Amino acid sequence: MDRLRKIGFAKLTSLEDSLKNLFSHVSILPSEEIHVFQSLNRILAEDIFSKIDVPPFDRSAMDGYAIRAEDSFGASPTNPKILKLVGKIEIGQKIEQELHEGEAIRISTGAAIPKGASAVIKIEDTELKENIVYLHAPLVPGKNISRKGEDIIKDSIILSKGTELKAEHVALLCSLGIEKIKVSTIPTVSVFSTGDELIEVGEPLEPNKIYNSNTPMLISLVKLYGGKVIHHATLKDDKELIRKSLHEASNNSRVIIFTGGTSVGSQDFLPEIMHEEANVLTHGIAMRPGSPLLIALFKESLVFCLPGTPVAAYVGFLKVIGPTLRKMMGCSKIDPRIELLAKMSKDVPVSTLGHLNYLRVKIKREDGDLVAIPVKLKGSGIISSLTQSDGIIEIPPFQEGLKKGEKVFVKLFPK
Repeated sequence: MDRLRKIGFAKLTSLEDSLKNLFSHVSILPSEEIHVFQSLNRILAEDIFSKIDVPPFDRSAMDGYAIRAEDSFGASPTNPKILKLVGKIEIGQKIEQELHEGEAIRISTGAAIPKGASAVIKIEDTELKENIVYLHAPLVPGKNISRKGEDIIKDSIILSKGTELKAEHVALLCSLGIEKIKVSTIPTVSVFSTGDELIEVGEPLEPNKIYNSNTPMLISLVKLYGGKVIHHATLKDDKELIRKSLHEASNNSRVIIFTGGTSVGSQDFLPEIMHEEANVLTHGIAMRPGSPLLIALFKESLVFCLPGTPVAAYVGFLKVIGPTLRKMMGCSKIDPRIELLAKMSKDVPVSTLGHLNYLRVKIKREDGDLVAIPVKLKGSGIISSLTQSDGIIEIPPFQEGLKKGEKVFVKLFPK
């Protein structure tokens, strides 16, 4: 470690290789059964099959009259066909009545089609006088009828394992009468921010101190990506305290996150501790910001040591920790961020080749096009550069920069 402090990182691993190595050690968590009402944002751990047809019966697609289609053939406003009104069917009503030639039954949208009917004529195409229905338009068989199984066929797969459940999925499950489902258990996470300079929000700001913003940021990100923080603390730059915290967190946390003390400074104890205690998979990734990121295995826990600067910690989470949490839950899409195609507003050179460079940008619409505008504040410690941005552009390692007007993909920040 002393040699590393003198020369810096001898070698930086590509992000692609780092993730490949990391994911080879990620196992999908066990499943648990929950009520569908509690399933929002959870990850399905099973394929869901429909046990019923949807709709479960032939039903009317509009308010009108159930008729035999052939009774309407030749109908027009000047030559209406005449049917006898013999009943009325409301939605949800049990029906036993059968429709015969020359008859019509008043029917509501969603109500079951009576036996003998083959079409529904909308009210606008009819006239009612003293229980006589005048048809002003012809219908083909099946017109304005939603057939049984038209939406979903019984025994068909409706949701796949790995789906992140949203409100529309919950509605779909409930429409099929599904009460309990299996989802992946939520990853448990511990978050530690290290540094003698840190004080907590609510305390007086002392000289040469800064407020701890990394912990609340990371807790929020863990929640956004589906995990649950069960413990968090701010630690002094004390090697044995950090070591003790690592051991204690490993008892109940599948993921342990540290920020600060990951580089090559004299007070950067995390690399020493990880090399002494854990199996270090990666230390140093060829990306900016966030290159000092360290990934390790300790007992049954995955350990991530992020840089202490907020933007670097944020980017490191988005690119490494967030996808890991979702992979642990078996999520089919491990990066949930929305991607937009935009045009660069100006030239952006890259100062160092060989690194993935992450450019913070604001998105605006100009003349019908989306335009990516680089944020002027670029330092990895400038939190406001995130609040002034909408997302990030990833510039490949050996690309010299971006040109004005060039089409680029922008990954929006997670919401």
